[in-house]
Amino acid sequence: MAESVEDFLFENVGSPVEEKEIKLERFKSPFKIKSLTADEVSELRKQATKRVLNRKTHKYEQETDENQFQDLVVAEAVVSPNLNNEKLQTSWGCIAKPEEVLKKMLKVGEYTELSQAIMDLSGLNDDDSSEDLVEEAKN
Repeated sequence: MAESVEDFLFENVGSPVEEKEIKLERFKSPFKIKSLTADEVSELRKQATKRVLNRKTHKYEQETDENQFQDLVVAEAVVSPNLNNEKLQTSWGCIAKPEEVLKKMLKVGEYTELSQAIMDLSGLNDDDSSEDLVEEAKN
């Protein structure tokens, strides 16, 4: 069957961004999250990457702070509450640091649940893990 460029046009596919509500028990209102595009994730990775001098080779190398990257991804994907809200930031003592607000607000299990939901919604945690694919290939 011949492929048609029409199948890939935005007006025929729609936005890759999806939204979902996640209810965490301690909060009256649900968190609203969105999926992230490859462009957004790439930009966040750049923000978490620094140039560091390798003392052995005396050359600069790129080094990504994976914890910072994860925090930036989660903060970027949270639509509600608005993590840039001054009142919210002041309440949690994290002025101008939206990614820090979540870490102060949430218990570690809640943060993990929210992070997992964001990864799932963004298509980063597909059910077919590499182990499943190897097992399937064996059969």
